Amino acid sequence: MALSHRLAPLALLLTLVGCSDPSPASVDASASDASDASDVSAPVDTPDARASSPVDPALFDCRARAMIPARASTVPFACGTDPTCRTPQVMGHRGAGGSFGFIAPEDTLSAYRAGIALGIEYVETDPRPTMDGVLVNIHDDTVDRTTDGTGAVDQMTFEQVRALHIRADGLAGDFSCERVPTLREILETCRGRVIVVIDANKTDRVDLLVQAIREADAVDSVVFSTSSIDKVRRALAMEPRIRAHIRPDTVAAIAQQLDMLAPVVPAIVELRRADVRAGASIVHARGSRVATDIFGEDAVAAIRGDTSLYLNAFNEGADIVQSDRPSQVLDALRRASRR
Repeated sequence: MALSHRLAPLALLLTLVGCSDPSPASVDASASDASDASDVSAPVDTPDARASSPVDPALFDCRARAMIPARASTVPFACGTDPTCRTPQVMGHRGAGGSFGFIAPEDTLSAYRAGIALGIEYVETDPRPTMDGVLVNIHDDTVDRTTDGTGAVDQMTFEQVRALHIRADGLAGDFSCERVPTLREILETCRGRVIVVIDANKTDRVDLLVQAIREADAVDSVVFSTSSIDKVRRALAMEPRIRAHIRPDTVAAIAQQLDMLAPVVPAIVELRRADVRAGASIVHARGSRVATDIFGEDAVAAIRGDTSLYLNAFNEGADIVQSDRPSQVLDALRRASRR
């Protein structure tokens, strides 16, 4: 696929990404700090490198729908939920890349199979309930952008949502069979192969989220991610084995939220990109790990044709980064001998 078909203006792109979006200040810092990665080397990203999928689509697209790839990551699976594991790890936004991805349609089973095949350690999800209480995985509150239908998810039945076809936007591979998946289907696909990050910010139905985790026998394969400490507490009250992933929105809030959860130590503390340098030492001193979104780096690296930016977050103290281009992050880590 030509780069021009996937590359939106930077300002527009940063309004599309869906988790803890980077602030303009953090994007500017990411761009200006490219030289900070001088202590490690990274590959140069070119349009030719993005012209096709970094892994064979037959491993994850509709032709592979009866097969789940074997875990390709070299990092021990248990490291994904161990707050003391400091190996650099990679999270795929909405599976294997969201609004800036180029591998598989976001939030689909193909995207999660692709994440497994790529060798990343985490895949992010976006569960929200339909009108009849089925947790489906779709980022937006409507089906308009990612399917051939229209309407609000919470005003549609599961049957109505399931009947829609996923937009593939010219991606390499066969995605004709793709439909909006349920959270349980994703958990059953990923269980034991990649850690599923359950973004609980799109619904208050914590009971449905915990139920899906239990029904899929996936407690050891998930982290429960939300900016709401109340939701974390509710989930832990229902299922104490669940690992927490909290999201303090300021450096000052890090210790406050950790204190609120004590004696539970979250598996992951997600910080705003601009807070990593100041906040990482606080998180590490409390026995947990730092995750951050690097969507700003995704955009600037693609525009500049240089992936050295991907190493900045790790150099500043992050242990896990979430990217729309996880294959590029993995490649940068491998070439820098960090993996």
